[in-house]
Amino acid sequence: MIYLANAFSPNMLQFPADVSFKSITADELCEAIHGKIINAIGHQGTISLVNLLCNTNLQVNRTVIKANVGDVVYIVMLGFRLEEGKIMTSEEVLEAYHKGKIMLIKAEVYGSVLRDLAACEGVCNEYEYDALAYRVKRGQ
Repeated sequence: MIYLANAFSPNMLQFPADVSFKSITADELCEAIHGKIINAIGHQGTISLVNLLCNTNLQVNRTVIKANVGDVVYIVMLGFRLEEGKIMTSEEVLEAYHKGKIMLIKAEVYGSVLRDLAACEGVCNEYEYDALAYRVKRGQ
């Protein structure tokens, strides 16, 4: 599954899992979300920014994400902490984006096999290493 969210938390994962995070460009985000995606952005200002950047017509959708191994979560989030109780308007979110204060992130969910593969390197025999590498390739 491919998700779009305005935050990321370990509560979004089906454990056990490892996650890699990578900064992406607006073009990469837009290309990714024009396919089949589950929108989980729960804030109007953030969804307005996505719609403006990507020429989409997504609506606010406060839903729960439970990402599994092989899933990707595209995250559009603030790069700073808001004052308590503050809700940003669409204009404020757009201004923050232009000031470089909005982060665009790709989170890929992996199985714990990556950790096993790293630990195996130089220790395991060729068969064990190849079996783990095959599991990584399959997205486990």
